Amino acid sequence: MAAITVDFQLCFIFILLWLFSLFCISAFFFKKPKEPQLQDCDLPPSPPSLPVIGHLHLLLSVPSHKSFQKLSSKFGPLLHLRAFNIPIVLVSSGSMANEVLRTQDLNFATRDREIPIMEKSILFGSFGFVSAPYGNYWRFMKKLLVTKLLGSHSLERTRLIRVEELKTFRAMLFDKAAKNVAVDVGKEMMKLTNNSICRMIMGRECSEENGEAEKIRGLVTKSLSLVRKFLIASTVGRLL
Repeated sequence: MAAITVDFQLCFIFILLWLFSLFCISAFFFKKPKEPQLQDCDLPPSPPSLPVIGHLHLLLSVPSHKSFQKLSSKFGPLLHLRAFNIPIVLVSSGSMANEVLRTQDLNFATRDREIPIMEKSILFGSFGFVSAPYGNYWRFMKKLLVTKLLGSHSLERTRLIRVEELKTFRAMLFDKAAKNVAVDVGKEMMKLTNNSICRMIMGRECSEENGEAEKIRGLVTKSLSLVRKFLIASTVGRLL
């Protein structure tokens, strides 16, 4: 009799846990999404979406540019997509991009007041150029980047570095071909890119002999992995 009572209690506890879990899942997945004041907006057309995730399956499809091209061909060059409850506007034509990025630039230059986790921790919050609100600071940083870092004068100063690295790469290919030795083009192109970037940023190459270049590639891989985790955390945080 005691054994039957214990089994009944365990079954009862299991049923309660199952019902509680079902209630939590239902409350999470079927709650009304918190759209940030989109009711009064005249939104672009939107393709059919899935429950909960919205158009996330279209955004993550590989290759994504072909998926976007099919969507724009069917629904038009300006689309409203949704990843969970995060609204996204997809622009797929040159004329529409010019309208958004140049003609209506000020209207699209606003930033979200609630800075996501990733931007707070990696992009320095509102002090970073990417996540800074539109204003005097943002305009100054944009001018500084365009004129000093990404301008034609900056590229011209580092042109000789890129030419030297290309000559070294070509000489290596000719030497391997003369010796009839197989070449891993992907690996050698990675070395070419690493050496060019390191010389332009730090003024010297990253040595392959002592493992320095491999350490840098490992750090880049870990950084990208960390960014993906922060993106997931930001998305989940907006859901909650």
